[in-house]
Amino acid sequence: MAMAFVLGLLILSGLALSVWRLLDHRADLKAMSELVVGQPAQPPTFTADMIAHLPEPARRYFLYTIEPGTPLTSVATITMVERFGMGNRDKPNYLDFTATQVLAMPAGFVWKMRAQRGLMRLSGSDSQRWTRFWLMGLLPIARLGGDLDHTRSAFGRYVAEAVFWTPAAMLPSPGIS
Repeated sequence: MAMAFVLGLLILSGLALSVWRLLDHRADLKAMSELVVGQPAQPPTFTADMIAHLPEPARRYFLYTIEPGTPLTSVATITMVERFGMGNRDKPNYLDFTATQVLAMPAGFVWKMRAQRGLMRLSGSDSQRWTRFWLMGLLPIARLGGDLDHTRSAFGRYVAEAVFWTPAAMLPSPGIS
C-alpha cells in the first residue's frame, strides 16, 4: 500500500514537472514569435543620407556595418551549434549544444538552447524577462527574472549583441538617439 502511494506520487510529480516544462517551452516559442512579427515585411533600405547628421565615428560605424542599399532589418534569428562549458578552465566539461536566438532591439530577445553529452541533457531559455533551465528535461535548476537586476543585465546583453547582429536597430529613430 505504501509503495503504491510513493509510486503514484512519483508519477504525479513527473507529470506535473513535464507539464511545467511544456508550458515553459510554449512560452519561449510564443515570445520568439512575438519578436519576429515586429520586423516590417518591407523595411526601408539604408542610405548614407540617413546618417549624415551623426558624428563622424557613428557614421563610420554604420557605413562599415551596413552597406548602402541593404534592407534595414532590426530582427535577427540566429542559429548556433557549439559547445557549452559546464566546468572550469582546466576541465571545461563541454556539452554539445544547439541554440536559436531571436534578437529584436529594442523589444528584447529570447535565447533557447539544448545541450547534451551522453545521457546528460540541459535545456532552457534566457530573455529580458526570465532565465529558465532544466536538467534532463524534468528538473528545474534555474528560474530567475522579474527583478530590476535581471532586466538591466539582459538589456545590456541585447544592446551589445544588436551592435553586431542588427546594426540597423541602432540607427537614430523614435526612442533611439
